[in-house]
Amino acid sequence: MKTKLLMSSTLALMLLSSFSYAGGDIIPVEPQVMVAEPSSDNQFYVGLGYSYVTMDNDTINDDITGNAVTLLAGYTFHQYLGVEARYTTTVSDLDVYGTDRNWDISNIAIYLKPQYAYDKVTVYGLLGYGEVTLDNGPSHSEDGFQWGLGASYAATENVDLFVDYTRLYDDDGFDNFVGNDNITVDSVNVGVSYKF
Repeated sequence: MKTKLLMSSTLALMLLSSFSYAGGDIIPVEPQVMVAEPSSDNQFYVGLGYSYVTMDNDTINDDITGNAVTLLAGYTFHQYLGVEARYTTTVSDLDVYGTDRNWDISNIAIYLKPQYAYDKVTVYGLLGYGEVTLDNGPSHSEDGFQWGLGASYAATENVDLFVDYTRLYDDDGFDNFVGNDNITVDSVNVGVSYKF
């Protein structure tokens, strides 16, 4: 009986010592906290673009057109929202119903800019308020709601290429330029912007 008890005790000690060696030293694992990098949603940017501006008179059924330059500055304060200011002015004579005239069209506006980015492409809208001016000796101007749609492509980390369409004016009359005819003013814009 003593032999069985001694053998059982010896066997139990051997098994316990085997388990302790098999497990090795137990080192406590410290939890690691992953900290996300701060988002770079907040960005100031400036841009320069070419614009093709048209003023359409529904009654005459012809357009006043011109080549223009657009300067812009904006600030993205949220992943999906920014604000942008634009100034557009023609840089050559206007084609007025088929004749070159030394007239000018300009626009100044501020827009709220809802946007959505997918990979390197961002689609956006422009919703705001601006003033369009036609200078043909006397000066005619109208202000009001303006809107636009566009897309940009991130060519590099800081440089975007953009293309968009903006409706600058759509109403009856234009500061008595041609009576009470329905006038629309649009621009198609392509350009580049730089993010700081």
